[in-house]
Amino acid sequence: MRFIFAANAVLLFTAGYLLLDIKLNVSRFKRFYFREYDKILKKVLGNSGFLKRRYDDIRNVILRSGIKNYIPLDAGVFIVLCMGLFVMVFFFFRKLGIMAALMYAGAAVYVPFAVLSFMTVLNQRKLKGMYLNFLSTFSGFFNIEGNMVNSIKSTSEYVGEPLRSILRRHVMVYERSMKSMEEFLDGIMAEISDREFRKFFKFAKLHAKYGENFGKALFKLREQGEKLSNVESMKGAGSSVGTMVILLMVVINLLLILNLSNDPDVVYTLKNTMTGQVIAVSNAAAIIFGLYMIKNINSAG
Repeated sequence: MRFIFAANAVLLFTAGYLLLDIKLNVSRFKRFYFREYDKILKKVLGNSGFLKRRYDDIRNVILRSGIKNYIPLDAGVFIVLCMGLFVMVFFFFRKLGIMAALMYAGAAVYVPFAVLSFMTVLNQRKLKGMYLNFLSTFSGFFNIEGNMVNSIKSTSEYVGEPLRSILRRHVMVYERSMKSMEEFLDGIMAEISDREFRKFFKFAKLHAKYGENFGKALFKLREQGEKLSNVESMKGAGSSVGTMVILLMVVINLLLILNLSNDPDVVYTLKNTMTGQVIAVSNAAAIIFGLYMIKNINSAG
């Protein structure tokens, strides 16, 4: 008994010491954590191009959706949460058969990604609407100052969210770090998927590297942006309607299968007959296809 008490005391003392050390050395702990996190990721993703592409897709969607403004979510945490969701849904729908359970679990895992994709679209659509105002304001400051970073910093005061936060954050990081101009512009581009914005920052990178006349490029970019603005607004309205229709059908399908899964007789038929399995699997496939179409409708163009 004394030995057990002593062992518990040692464990409690060690745990308390470690917690105190972490609290007093938060920055050092964070650096260690992220260094080890990067090592594990490189080992897991290093030999698989497919996994690396999927990981990059998830990271880009999280970055561009704006979700990190509300919760500290990264790709690794998102993947772990999805794995947990997969297991929970699989065990819930296992009564419908293994194949149906796998399909519904796969659909459930895709739901968070589809939601983030839709948030990304809404976020990027806001950015798209700010392009001409950003370009005009930046051109004015750049013509006076002639400095890329200062002009972007000044422009951030006259644009709305989420663009203001993106610009301010990257300017602050640039001013406090040893990043190059190319890394600074690449960081902004990583959070903005709009084609016209990316074109602007690519021209900005060329100007920073070769020092050509940026004023002419700004004039051409403004002309192109004005021509495309009306077309893009019409496309945005069409994709929103399509998304809402598909989401409605997905919700109806989910409600239908949840209602049916509460009836023991229906569950027995779905699990133990070929027709029932076809119905259950087809319904899950329809949900997955609907979520996939939402992503593609909103990412097109």
